[in-house]
Amino acid sequence: MTTMQQTQVAPGDRVDVSSRRVGDQPRSGEILEVLGSADHPHYVVRWEDGHESILYPGEGTTIRTQRKRAKRTQPSSEMAAATAVLVDLLRAEEVEFELLPHRRTMRAAAEAHVLGVLPQTVAKTLIVRDADGRCIRAVVPATRRLSVERVAAAVGASSARLLSESELVSTYPQFELGAVPPLGGPAGDPVVVDRELTRGEHAVFEAGVHDASLRLRVDDLVRLADAQVAEIAV
Repeated sequence: MTTMQQTQVAPGDRVDVSSRRVGDQPRSGEILEVLGSADHPHYVVRWEDGHESILYPGEGTTIRTQRKRAKRTQPSSEMAAATAVLVDLLRAEEVEFELLPHRRTMRAAAEAHVLGVLPQTVAKTLIVRDADGRCIRAVVPATRRLSVERVAAAVGASSARLLSESELVSTYPQFELGAVPPLGGPAGDPVVVDRELTRGEHAVFEAGVHDASLRLRVDDLVRLADAQVAEIAV
């Protein structure tokens, strides 16, 4: 049964998320709570590894009806405004993604640890300003360091530098300091994604705040951000 048959989905049903890459295994979990409307369903899911997330289904999502009932979770707290904007953006594009609330973390490596995911799948977004004054969102794995020189070369700029904290606050007031995502916010920012991230199927990045993340297919991230893929990390 697919997610389009919303009226039949109930806590205790099983959800499978298929992989787009040959050789990768699908993910499976148990629906704990059905959220949203019939036209825009989403689910609190406990995955086989024990972690929970809020799944916004897409074409690769299949629901299997079960007879047993699951224990309901407490209703999710109202998400931060910055996160809500990102969720609305992704829902409008009808892509599959997960919202991952978690303990507040300030570093990408800690984010990976709390979520129980591989650090190389966690993407951190650093903001670079080129000689023409453009802000460029550079997206690299948590395990790597950004090369500003490589970013400049990728976008054809003569030079570039990282934004200061005060510049980040004034340029991206809708996001928490250090939690700017690759998507949303000021329109027109060029986005460059490090090539290493594209070797995996999914990437996790902060959802504009330090206590919630989004898990998204890398192909969808690159497409929605109209991102350039280049080797910008060392």
